[in-house]
Amino acid sequence: MIGKTCIAAVLCCGLAIGQSPSPASPPQPAAPKSTADQLVDQLVRNYAAIYATLPSITAHETVETHASRGILWQNSTGEGTMRVLRAIPGGALKETHEMTVLHGELAVPDNRKGPFQPPDAFIGLQGMFFRHSGRPCYSFTLAPQPTQDGLLELHIALSPESTSLPNCMSGPGDTGLTGIARVDPATHQLTHLERTFPIQAGPRASFASTDYAPAQIGDKTFWLPTVTVTSGISNKAKVHTTVHYSDYHQYTASSTVLPVDPQ
Repeated sequence: MIGKTCIAAVLCCGLAIGQSPSPASPPQPAAPKSTADQLVDQLVRNYAAIYATLPSITAHETVETHASRGILWQNSTGEGTMRVLRAIPGGALKETHEMTVLHGELAVPDNRKGPFQPPDAFIGLQGMFFRHSGRPCYSFTLAPQPTQDGLLELHIALSPESTSLPNCMSGPGDTGLTGIARVDPATHQLTHLERTFPIQAGPRASFASTDYAPAQIGDKTFWLPTVTVTSGISNKAKVHTTVHYSDYHQYTASSTVLPVDPQ
């Protein structure tokens, strides 16, 4: 009798006798993403694609640097070869620079470093904002109107959660970091990207920007840098550097096998 009473209590809990259980509520559809979020998602996919599929490449570069310390100033110019290489297919990209002309004269082999260039100026900036793991670190706001050139413009800032996330920049010099991304509305490809640190920290430039344009590499088209600009403090001097890239083509290494002297 006690067992039957307990079973009846369980079956009748919350239900009237003869009442059917309420059907489960259908799952609520996810809130639609904002236009800014959709655009950023596409830029993240673009960066992942170029980082995964760009072959080893080389380009001609011209470098102009203006450095000033008080009333003293110095201009440097150079030309050379920029290479972005993969050691293995699918591996990380590595950027190198070799100056062949300095101040209009051929550079000697032991002095080919050339004018000041921040490391990874070519490949670093896009990954800073648009690598997948760093997506939660930033907030993106789409400007209400296109630029005068008809480009979409995203304003970038550190997200409120960035200080507690493991993949985000959270050092003392990172506070106030801002950025701007301009995007071609037809292709959703970056045409301009910049970032600004209000506080100079270490050797990094306080300002850096990159302009992009399509370039044909083999049978594929990639949007690659045409101009990078950096400015900041180096060795107590204000340094402003502009680098122009041209003549992109796929890098191929060659080797020569010499005959072995039988003696």
